[in-house]
Amino acid sequence: MTETGTGDLKGKKILIIEDDPLLHNLLADKMKQLRDKGVEVFPTMSAEEGLKQAQSSKPDLIMLDLVLPTMNGFEFLEGLRKEPGLEKTPVVVLSNLSDDSDKERAKALGVVAYLVKADFSLSEISGAIEEILQGRKMPEHDSSAPTIKSTPSGNMIFL
Repeated sequence: MTETGTGDLKGKKILIIEDDPLLHNLLADKMKQLRDKGVEVFPTMSAEEGLKQAQSSKPDLIMLDLVLPTMNGFEFLEGLRKEPGLEKTPVVVLSNLSDDSDKERAKALGVVAYLVKADFSLSEISGAIEEILQGRKMPEHDSSAPTIKSTPSGNMIFL
């Protein structure tokens, strides 16, 4: 018999698109706990690589930096939303961009959570990931405005 919640994560896939080597490594280390629960993790360093990986692996969740070389995160999101089978993939943004206009633009592109790098904790990310993968915070991606809930650190999670 499996642990509570473990079966819910087995076979799930997470794509990480982060170009900062330090944060990339921290996230990879944190993902070990999820790997132990059967989650597959695909780390990439660019949006172009990420789009190709998304097309081939069909992830259940994407963690995305917005400030990336060549193609930025917003351009990635626009491309992702045009891809058949990927248009409703939940995306969690991890960014240094903290302006409300950036958060609103991300929300308009179907982002389910927006975490400002300076403010989030790794446990906050881990908790959000598990909830999304287990279907407790799945976005509807419709045209109506989603409910917005602020986390204690001031990050926004779109429900």
